[in-house]
Amino acid sequence: MPFFEKSSNVKTTNGTFVDGATTVNVHNETHGERQYRGIDRLLAASIPQALHDSSENNKPACFEGTREEYIRNITGWGLGDWKARQARILWLEGPAGVGKSAVAQSCAQSTGGRLGATFFFSRTNEWNDPKKFVPTIVYQLATKYPPYRDHVDAIVLRDPLVLEKSIEAQFRDLLVRPLADLKGMGIGVGEDAVIIIDGLDECDGKDAQRTIIQIIITSVHEQSTPFIWAFFSRPEPHIKAAFSSKQAADVCLRLNLPVSRDADGDIEAYLRDGFRMIRAEYDFPSAYIWPSEEEIRQLVDQSAGLFVYTASAIRYIGNSGASEPTARLRSLLELGSTNTSDNPLANLDRFYTLILQQVPEGTLPNTLLFLSALTAYLVPEARCLCIILEFSLAEFYAAVVNLHSVLNLTTSDNGVPGKLSFYHASFFDFLSDEARSTPRFFVENDDLCKRINFQCADALRRISRMTYDNEGTRLY
Repeated sequence: MPFFEKSSNVKTTNGTFVDGATTVNVHNETHGERQYRGIDRLLAASIPQALHDSSENNKPACFEGTREEYIRNITGWGLGDWKARQARILWLEGPAGVGKSAVAQSCAQSTGGRLGATFFFSRTNEWNDPKKFVPTIVYQLATKYPPYRDHVDAIVLRDPLVLEKSIEAQFRDLLVRPLADLKGMGIGVGEDAVIIIDGLDECDGKDAQRTIIQIIITSVHEQSTPFIWAFFSRPEPHIKAAFSSKQAADVCLRLNLPVSRDADGDIEAYLRDGFRMIRAEYDFPSAYIWPSEEEIRQLVDQSAGLFVYTASAIRYIGNSGASEPTARLRSLLELGSTNTSDNPLANLDRFYTLILQQVPEGTLPNTLLFLSALTAYLVPEARCLCIILEFSLAEFYAAVVNLHSVLNLTTSDNGVPGKLSFYHASFFDFLSDEARSTPRFFVENDDLCKRINFQCADALRRISRMTYDNEGTRLY
């Protein structure tokens, strides 16, 4: 007799029922939808903020009309527009500040439906845990390909500890093996889907960076994954070495995004658009000519091929919480340009120094303490930092008001400060390098580190002394 004949109001949970030769698998259902508990665990082990289109990823795409050749070439390669695409891995390398992340963002947006997954590493945002790299990539692929999703869901349910394994083991168990199983059943998944990995040099640990490169090169070489992989990073020696192996040479295409005055035209276009927005915000009359053509040319010269300088300059000049924009433009132009042949970051360092010099002397110790806390990877939430460092919100705003061009602060709908982060890793690098920031602005000096350690210990003591009632209400 068939199961549950003439029965009503029957509820089943996961199980297997056998009726003669017939086996029926019954999955836990909620309102007709299968519960993917393995996928839920996968999501919990991921970094959703590291996706190119997450609400917390503040890395912009290229300004319209700029870097077109790079975007066109990389996107064309990824979409298979080239007649021959033997290389299934691309590495775009370039120094800090040239706009690699912007190119990566633009390529992700231009790839459309062929985009399989993205991961934007960020040291300053703490999106740099290498053990969360594979789960984040796998989760995105699972949302796009239902057969793969079902397979991965079962794997994670069967062995939740797979999410705690090494990068190599995660890649093997969550990508290589399930893809091979599906292929054996005649099910193709993600053929030529593009996966974009930005800022690999900001992943925590050189060994992890090398491992990520090597397992992907090996998978492409052995054809154990069907994807197209695009890396964007600084040319750190160990990354360079990993992409220089014989195995890599067979499957990898390498592009260079240099610090070059060839980008002056793109930088000028970005500046002109930025000044248009500043003029509109301050309601400058159309008859008022500002900035002059000479001022724009000088600012292009000071940018010296670095987009990070240009973007920071527009934020600095347009800061509505400080002096009026014409005065801020004058202060920036007074820096002039220095010979950058030996040090392409010289102008940028002078700019960052100017920003910190404009913090009032009485406020500077608090400003440096907040910056030191950020570089020490303390909690990025402004309110939590205020509790740890024992500052009021008024003191916090006074400490960061002059850093609008280099710090990004999110706020809630009612104006409560949220997450504090660096716009660009180059400012983090500047603060952490005494030779660049000078002893005055170096945030890893002994005094600041001791003060932060004391404040953290004191915060723990304060928390341990708090008493709560049974309902969680603080008594004292």
